[in-house]
Amino acid sequence: MKYLAFALCLTVPAIAQTSTPKGAIAGTLFDSIGDPIANNEVQAENAESHGVFKATTSAKGKYTLDLPPGKYFVAASAPGLAPFAMRGVIVKASLTLKFDIHLGDTTQLNTLGEDRLRITADTKRHAPPSGPAPRTFDGKPDLSGVWWIPRTVDPGKPEFLPPAIAIQKQRLEANSKDSPQARCLPSAPLRNGPLWEFVQSKDYLVYISDDESPGFHQIYLDGRPHPADPNPAWYGHSIGRWDGDTLVVDRVGFDNRVWLDVESHPHSDQLHIIERYHRPDLGHLEIEITVDDPGVLAKPWTQKRIADLAQEEIFEYICAENNRDVEHLVGK
Repeated sequence: MKYLAFALCLTVPAIAQTSTPKGAIAGTLFDSIGDPIANNEVQAENAESHGVFKATTSAKGKYTLDLPPGKYFVAASAPGLAPFAMRGVIVKASLTLKFDIHLGDTTQLNTLGEDRLRITADTKRHAPPSGPAPRTFDGKPDLSGVWWIPRTVDPGKPEFLPPAIAIQKQRLEANSKDSPQARCLPSAPLRNGPLWEFVQSKDYLVYISDDESPGFHQIYLDGRPHPADPNPAWYGHSIGRWDGDTLVVDRVGFDNRVWLDVESHPHSDQLHIIERYHRPDLGHLEIEITVDDPGVLAKPWTQKRIADLAQEEIFEYICAENNRDVEHLVGK
């Protein structure tokens, strides 16, 4: 027994010595004009184990992720900027991969007052009130209120088809100069904010945005179906029904000129969006969005968001009256 115990003790350092050393990804997170982004998260997901590793950038935008060797999905996002995502990043044992990340502009093109610093400052003002969710006279949850741009808690894993990826690439290479919103037209149906408002009645729910034209659309709650042949619209045709305390909104019939999201993806005439809104308490709104479009996606894509109630008012936004920047738009 003594000999056995001695043998086992000898095997411990041998196992430790044969363990595979880690590698690393390190670099700087930059915004669209090349300034470092401090105190922001960068994450990597292992392609095999699906383990997620996270790091927070320093005051100079630096980050380091110590990782087991393997392939990774690296992602980063920041308020007011288009997110970054790359699959197939290879980490080797005992080596540090230099990996600087540059986040792009949204369709606002980093115009004055719409830059990331202003949006970041807005996020610091979030102080949602506590308490139970309000209800309407008929007992339904009341979704009315002004809401901050929602934060994504689960981006899902969209699988865009090659033609859709090619169109996105072409748009990004042209600096998104042809984005509808850059020309005072409505924004992507997957975009909210920075502030938006719900006004709810028994038969209608009205969505109002503070930074686009015309900036509103209505959701019918009176039981009507979609038209058999809906007239294509920038915001589509929206009908809603209650599933317990969750409002399910069904949207079809989108204008072919609208872009799907702030990442510049296209859509087809088969675009079908299902939104699920649930207000768990006074200060928060949970949002689940499923995009079903066989013309651009290999399978339906679902993402989840949470919005905070804002103690703000929606102000009018008339883009066309002061849009003097079109002549300066550049791209291929």
